[in-house]
Amino acid sequence: MKPTMLRFNYEFSRVYKRGSFAIGRYLTIHCFKRFAGLKHNNTRIPTDINRLGFCANKKQLGAVGRNKARRLMREAYRSLARFIPVGYDIVFTLRSSDELPSYQQIADEMEKLLKKLKLLDTDVSRSQN
Repeated sequence: MKPTMLRFNYEFSRVYKRGSFAIGRYLTIHCFKRFAGLKHNNTRIPTDINRLGFCANKKQLGAVGRNKARRLMREAYRSLARFIPVGYDIVFTLRSSDELPSYQQIADEMEKLLKKLKLLDTDVSRSQN
């Protein structure tokens, strides 16, 4: 199932202001546990999904680099998605660096930071099928 994306500025702002975060070398992850009555355009947001946002720095990377960074982060999340509890808004931000990190670096750091936020069990690894 394709994840639902955060699209609007106020949704990102809610996650940044009211959620918790973890910072790594390549990524910053902000997460916000949605409450049951949260609405968007007078429609209740389902509590059985995670809504995601992927951001990359506009100043350091060109359009191609930003899109590649977001694709790498989406793929890393996809490999961990079945182990993450539902009902969260999560924003993944690629931190500024001289060059784009590899998929393996992003995936390893994403797993470490999700464990730090207690969104992922400590005994889970991506290698399990």
